[in-house]
Amino acid sequence: MRNRHEDRVFVFGASGHAKVVLDIIERQGCFKVDFLVDDDPALKGRRFFGYDVLGGRDELFDYRQKGASAGIVAIGSNSARRKVAGWLIDNGFGLVTAIHPSAVLSRGVVVGDGTVLMAGTVVNADVVIGNNVIVNTGVTIDHDCFIGDGVHIAPGTTLCGTVHVGGNTFIGAGVTVIPNITIGSNVVVGAGATVVRNVPDGVQVMGTPARIVNKN
Repeated sequence: MRNRHEDRVFVFGASGHAKVVLDIIERQGCFKVDFLVDDDPALKGRRFFGYDVLGGRDELFDYRQKGASAGIVAIGSNSARRKVAGWLIDNGFGLVTAIHPSAVLSRGVVVGDGTVLMAGTVVNADVVIGNNVIVNTGVTIDHDCFIGDGVHIAPGTTLCGTVHVGGNTFIGAGVTVIPNITIGSNVVVGAGATVVRNVPDGVQVMGTPARIVNKN
């Protein structure tokens, strides 16, 4: 987890999700957001949630020399977030982590770079959360869980103990996963599902109990 008081950072993205990330950074108090970046040319030069949208990603190179060499990707889509984060790393930019002050993290928790933990999240002992993960509002992750890179866990979800979630998986709002379950990579778990058996890679599951309804 990289919060080492890099005073000036940027946020990549100017959408509803970015508003939440910006609010967390403001409340966290570790960083000062210099500007936003978004590849939508219609947003260049506009104000968004109190911040200037500098332009697209190519604008970052000029500003790196002025101190804004690290940021966070505020994009809800797993695939888009992964691509942008990869581009930033490949071009020498750092990724910072945003954790809401109301989040509760127990002893032994590891949180990766570029990850966001939103208000009211509870992360219990010895959980490992990868890079560029979104843990949304009011999520509970119990002891010894593993959350892979690029995962998005939507609001109000509960992961019981020793759950393993593979990379780039999306878990919808209000999902419950019972203990000792493995959910594969590139999975979509529909809102409100109850996961009571292991889920293979690359499928969509829905319902109570959750069943495979499609392959991605």
